[in-house]
Amino acid sequence: MRGILILLLLFIFSIKIINSQNPLTESECNNCTINLLNIISQASIEYRIDSSFNGYNFCGIPIYPIDFSIDCNETSRTVRHIRATHKNKTNLLSPDHFQCYSALNKINIDKFRVTNQFLLGKFPESLKMVSLLNGDSTLFNIDSGVNKTIPFNNLSVKLFLSGPLNIYLSNLLNVIDFSLSTQTLAPKYKINYINDINDHSIITDNQYFRIFPIYTHSIPSMDNLKGGLLEFTLLPGTDQNSFSNFSTYSKIRSLNLKSADPSHIYPFPIALTKIPISINKNTGFSIGYQIKKPIDYIDLSNYSDDDLVEGIFITNAGNLFNINGNFPFSVLPPNLNTFQLKNGNISVINFNIFKEKTNIIDLSFNGLTSKLPTSSFIKSMDVLLELYLNDNKLTGEMDDSWCSITFDISNNLIGGKAPSCVVCHYLNPITSAIVNGNRFTNLDINHLEDCTTIELNLSYDNQTKSLMLYGRDLGFGKSFKFDNPNLWNSRVTGPMPKGFNITFPYLPQGSRTFEITAYNEFIPQIDSVIRYSDYFIINGKYFAYNNTVINVLISNEPCLVLSSNFNQIQCYLYNSNKIINNNNGNSDTSSSNSGGIVNNNKEINCLVQVMNVSNSFNFKLNQICNGSNCPVPVCNIKNGGVYNKESGVCDCFSNEWRGYQCEQKPLKCSSDCSNNDGGGICNNINGKCECNENRIFDDCSGRLCNEGLGCSNGGICDYLFGQCNCTIQWTASNCNIPNTMVTSQDIKRGALGNLLILNGWFGSEIFRNDLTIKVNQIECDIVADSDYMVECYPSDIYCYQYNNNNLELSVVQNNVHWSGFYNPTPLDGISVCINNGSSSSSSNSSNSSSDGINGENKEDAQNPKFSRKNILILILILISSVILIILLVLAIKSNQCKVKIRNTFKDKKKIFIELEETDIKF
Repeated sequence: MRGILILLLLFIFSIKIINSQNPLTESECNNCTINLLNIISQASIEYRIDSSFNGYNFCGIPIYPIDFSIDCNETSRTVRHIRATHKNKTNLLSPDHFQCYSALNKINIDKFRVTNQFLLGKFPESLKMVSLLNGDSTLFNIDSGVNKTIPFNNLSVKLFLSGPLNIYLSNLLNVIDFSLSTQTLAPKYKINYINDINDHSIITDNQYFRIFPIYTHSIPSMDNLKGGLLEFTLLPGTDQNSFSNFSTYSKIRSLNLKSADPSHIYPFPIALTKIPISINKNTGFSIGYQIKKPIDYIDLSNYSDDDLVEGIFITNAGNLFNINGNFPFSVLPPNLNTFQLKNGNISVINFNIFKEKTNIIDLSFNGLTSKLPTSSFIKSMDVLLELYLNDNKLTGEMDDSWCSITFDISNNLIGGKAPSCVVCHYLNPITSAIVNGNRFTNLDINHLEDCTTIELNLSYDNQTKSLMLYGRDLGFGKSFKFDNPNLWNSRVTGPMPKGFNITFPYLPQGSRTFEITAYNEFIPQIDSVIRYSDYFIINGKYFAYNNTVINVLISNEPCLVLSSNFNQIQCYLYNSNKIINNNNGNSDTSSSNSGGIVNNNKEINCLVQVMNVSNSFNFKLNQICNGSNCPVPVCNIKNGGVYNKESGVCDCFSNEWRGYQCEQKPLKCSSDCSNNDGGGICNNINGKCECNENRIFDDCSGRLCNEGLGCSNGGICDYLFGQCNCTIQWTASNCNIPNTMVTSQDIKRGALGNLLILNGWFGSEIFRNDLTIKVNQIECDIVADSDYMVECYPSDIYCYQYNNNNLELSVVQNNVHWSGFYNPTPLDGISVCINNGSSSSSSNSSNSSSDGINGENKEDAQNPKFSRKNILILILILISSVILIILLVLAIKSNQCKVKIRNTFKDKKKIFIELEETDIKF
């Protein structure tokens, strides 16, 4: 008994110690709150007596939670949040009424009445947020200056204006989130914000406006300030001259402008374009009011390529925001993510104004009369995800490129055929809503074509344990149902299931379910391969619906995949017998349409790759058929198919079908294969052009040069015309003949007279055939030649000829003619011509007059008796005579002959040689 008593006393003592250690908590929940309630209301009105608590339990549930409530920490009994309605109109709240709350974080007072300088008072350091609603604007009758700052970070105010309201930004330096609104959208008095901060050095990194939604009659300057989102509601009577202050918003990240009165019209904030690109930190703006007509096109090139502009949003442009009906912007930011201009009056737009980095474009409700963006535009937009052009007057046609994005083109004038992604899911209300109101020719709900173009891809990420479904013609919005939503919407926690069922309930032919697996997780399984002539049917599982992710090799040769699903692949191997025979070293084949029957004892390898996983399968040739031994396919008679016993496949007499059973629609080529000018024809099995000889490119529009041999010596083939564009040094149809030319001339003294040096291009030695050089129509004796230089001795050129005439210089080689004028540069001080019929050593003789040349010399010059060529012949004769004499002398000496020479002089000079020996005669 004594022990129990001792334990009881210890328990009571411990309770007293705990209470003595936290004397403030009880006063917070009682004394402080009672004191506060006595100012704004009465405790008995807001709370009932709690007998278990021996008083008011202010941390409990009040009588009227809307009028007064306290959020307490149940453990420490401290107050964190007070929300109250100021009912006592005679008492004023002051900061002192909150001082005794040690952990107070937020105050929310409705119909507030406060003391003077309330916002600058001393509050608990823990206080972060203050919301004052439906009170008098005298709240901001406070001292200004950088040392007069509101102490808490979040201030939200809704005011009755009792007079003009001027708010100094210096009071708000510590406030990160600030909002101000008024009871009416057309207040009697003006609200202005005054930037009284003249020194940016007093601003710390922590002093900025994160959120700043305000009602205002002017645009405040933001010099020396920085901020996140500034949201201005412009009140009637807003000073439009103050829009020039937007040029000071270089450190404002985002701007939202709207009008309190939707009927009011304001200018575009053109001063934003005046911010230098080097300091512009703006990441976008939103304009919700109607915009005045701009003076000129708006240039937004003052945004850096490196900085992301999150968005430009103009939600209610109005009828005036255009330049003569044209799109009012000339340049948009290069790294713009989202652009929206709605509810305007724009007729013409060039979609190329949007850069490839734009994700979302919304130009709905503008009355656009342009054509739809082309497929090249959509393909050029690397990251375009959404395009909204509904409720305009756009014309043109769509193609499959639109299936790669989310779009809305409803209520326009678009015609032609809708792409397959629309046709497949048109019965889905989500899809029909985005295309209705147009003039498509293939969207009659009673005559929709069956959907055969859906391609599914499912990949699994081992790191994130997530699945991604992608492919072709998957629809818009909720176009399919997944058989295991828990697996689809969350991470896979257990072993990966080997297959999933995905159902498309709105297809024209009815609901269809696809079995699909994550291709990168499971190896394709091949069970059998059946051949129908050049068609191969591969049966198994874990294949794909998307042909583009499947590669098939038959005997190491690519087999074109025509169709595929989870369990079967159909591919086409042109001339398969010949390929299989060659690759297996078998020449024992019999003649057939497909190249002969192969040896049935051989095994052929079939490899199937789905994305990054593959598997192979060897099958005996007795599984391969051709002609009469093929499994007979069931030809689709409805599609024009008739079984051909020789080929073993169905002949599809209708051009609208293909496949070994005529069960598949043909693939159209992207062009007419230039068929009109002999380019080629379309192969409807693979959808590719088959070009004729010497024709190239996907559409067979190109022509090979020189019958496919190409262009020599650096020439480039012009495939449009099939002609070689040769370099300047070569000519002829294949650029194989030197384009002989002379670029400069020199003349110097040579062994036999003046030597002419021609610089230029004469081709390498193998091309230098029949090279002929003429000066004044007289051939020049060539003594040396190379690729870039020729040397020759020209006939004598007399100065009167050179000075009075343009002497022709011609070069002929390989039937290539070059002609110009003889005008060499003299070297070594020689003359380019002969004066008075004789060579001159003076370089000035080339300029001498020909007046002193007499008639005889002129005649000799016109009919030269002693040309260099004739002189050369005389010299050769003289040398030959000397050699002959020497030989005679040697012969005489050897025979000990005596020679007598007798000279007689009569009419003519003669030389007689008499020999005493009888065996030598002349």
